[in-house]
Amino acid sequence: MEDMEKEQTTELEDQLEPLEEEEDFAQLFEESQARREKPVQRDKKTEGVVVSIGEEWVFVDVRAKTEGAIAKSELIDKEGQLTVKVGDTLAAYVVTAKGDDILLSVNMTAAASEEALQGAYESGVPVEGLVREERKGGYGVSVLGQDAFCPYSQMDLPPPGVAEDYVGKRFTFRILEYSNRGRNVVISRRNILEEEKAEKVAELRHSLAVGDIVTGTVTNLANFGAFVDIGGIDGLIPLSEMAWHRVGSASDVLRSGEEVTVKVLDLDWDRNRISLSRKQTLENPWTTVSARFSEDTVLEGTVRKLMDFGAFVELEPGIEGLVHISNLGAGRRINHPKEVVSEGDQVRIKILSVDQEARRIGLELMYTPDEQGEPAAELNPGDQVSGTVDSVKDYGLFVILPNGKTGLLHVSEIEGGDRGDLRRKFKADDTIEVEILSIDPDTDKISLSVKSLGRKAEDALAKQYGRKGKEGSMGTLGDLLKDKIKI
Repeated sequence: MEDMEKEQTTELEDQLEPLEEEEDFAQLFEESQARREKPVQRDKKTEGVVVSIGEEWVFVDVRAKTEGAIAKSELIDKEGQLTVKVGDTLAAYVVTAKGDDILLSVNMTAAASEEALQGAYESGVPVEGLVREERKGGYGVSVLGQDAFCPYSQMDLPPPGVAEDYVGKRFTFRILEYSNRGRNVVISRRNILEEEKAEKVAELRHSLAVGDIVTGTVTNLANFGAFVDIGGIDGLIPLSEMAWHRVGSASDVLRSGEEVTVKVLDLDWDRNRISLSRKQTLENPWTTVSARFSEDTVLEGTVRKLMDFGAFVELEPGIEGLVHISNLGAGRRINHPKEVVSEGDQVRIKILSVDQEARRIGLELMYTPDEQGEPAAELNPGDQVSGTVDSVKDYGLFVILPNGKTGLLHVSEIEGGDRGDLRRKFKADDTIEVEILSIDPDTDKISLSVKSLGRKAEDALAKQYGRKGKEGSMGTLGDLLKDKIKI
């Protein structure tokens, strides 16, 4: 008997277990749904998963009692393509949440109800607007079918653009002021752009490193360089990093709005200063200079800079050589390169040395610009020439000759030179007739004479008048010599 009762009890328990499991599952499902559902508040941002796409609406599971709907037109790109698919996660703002209706919007566009305008102001939710016209002090913008005003200073980041850059175009704005039931609405696009820029800068602080090669857009040209937007923040390319050649102005190399590849040289996030280089993304012309320039080669160049010690001459963009002051005067001493050449002059030079590792090229000036490339006059002993006094010493005069070289007129070769101070008789830049006595082929030293000219003139006059050697005739001959030789 007891065995039968046990069997009946077991059968009853077996029948009740499925019923209890079904009840437990239903309860668990309801509890799960309750935990899954969350309150949806108007003007707040939420995330959900796209569950279906209709003709005009995209439906999103936002973990509420009902799905949210967003206008399909908001999710179409410039090419007319839908930017989401089923399964994608989508972030949007809640425009309305009444009963079972949840209306979503990415940027609070015209698909939203008009009552959302005040809500957007209170919550700071961005809204989309169409710039219709330029007004005094700013622009008239249509936002959710209502007129709004955007001041010039709030339309863009500095520097502001012109009306043609904005009128007729749609942008995202934030409402700064809302009063008189929507009759006074002031909006700002700059506020949105500053936030976007701050986000980009934050990303760059984690991703950008010194030595990185990046692409940016030239935003402004200045006397000292060019500013380049490299993704939310401007960096500076100084003139010295524009190119391998000498750059006088940033506008010689770049244009505003131009895309440029640069290398990051330095990052100072505390002061938001980034140093960039365009030059270091280009091939360094010095790496192959030895193959293009060799010693004793004669070529033309442009004088780029004058220093006390010489002149820098550009041989090609990025390659300059130095004509030392000792190689500028064509044999004569000069005090400054400006006595011979000026910046911008085209000159003919000879390469004396090439040091690729040290990036140095030594040059010699072959002729000065005012000589127009004519070869230097060849002088020989016995030639009578006109020279210019370069300097006066106790022992004689240094005279610049027609070939640019300097010769010495010793005091012993000057009539009466041993009597009195030469500085009383001669001054720098005086013109004087001299005869070349000798030219040393090893040292290139040139000896000059004035006395020899007097002797030659005396001989010539004596022959002409037949008076040479006649006593009492030298008085007249001396007068003639004074007229002939001007010392």
